[in-house]
Amino acid sequence: MSAIELSTVHRHFDRAAAGFHTASVLHKRVGKELVERLSLVDLSPRHILDLGCGTGWCAALLSHRFGQSAVVGLDLSEAMLRAGEKTTGSGFINGDAHRLPLADQCVDLIFSNLLLPWCDTQIVFSEACRVLRPGGLFTFSSCGPDSLRELAAAWAMVDDGPHVHAFSDMHDLGDSLVQSGFSEPVMDVEMLTFTYRTLEALVTDLRATGARNALSSRQRGLRGSGQGQRLKKAYESLRGEDGTLPLSWEVIYGVAWRPAQRVPDHLSPDGIPVRVSR
Repeated sequence: MSAIELSTVHRHFDRAAAGFHTASVLHKRVGKELVERLSLVDLSPRHILDLGCGTGWCAALLSHRFGQSAVVGLDLSEAMLRAGEKTTGSGFINGDAHRLPLADQCVDLIFSNLLLPWCDTQIVFSEACRVLRPGGLFTFSSCGPDSLRELAAAWAMVDDGPHVHAFSDMHDLGDSLVQSGFSEPVMDVEMLTFTYRTLEALVTDLRATGARNALSSRQRGLRGSGQGQRLKKAYESLRGEDGTLPLSWEVIYGVAWRPAQRVPDHLSPDGIPVRVSR
């Protein structure tokens, strides 16, 4: 499996930041569902981390849902954070989910909406477990293997290059959670399909949310017009009876707990301490 280049992911989301809040229909749909699912959990968190917060839309929902909690959003893209400064009154941290600049056992709830497809999930899960207090909850959404299946099928008619990311299924995510120290992982899947009149509109939508090819083995440089025309012809073969082009997302919802244990008083600070170095 080709690795994802974090620097490329960073660049793509920086470029998408200005229009992300308007274009992020999938993120808002899934984020709202993820927040609503928290009503099923008996939880009164003091400190919440929105991991991969983007422009802060979900952080605002969390602040409303947990009015007495301190909500902090963290994202790798400074441009996303700047674009979201007026979206929520929550605090923001510019940081990498693979190396969280937070102290051990300092948050009660970690919320992560569609961040994992752009990460090494094993590392992110380990970091999430590290910063959660014992008994804390990690809730997240991710993309399953059937995400972008139409785009992958169309590209397969054009060439055999790596154009679409390979997404982890919920069983692999569950195994990674357990290996990272979490207990009682529970996951389920929802299929969402968006439709477009043209391939150009579909591609524009993906780029506007930063969802672009960041595989290290991807084709570099500009593609020829012939390749683009072949992709368009291939995708046209997938046009539905209603005259639209489909694009599917397999959305995985998950929750897992950090096992409870006694925490010394000095590890239960009043605020979320930012760790400057490791």
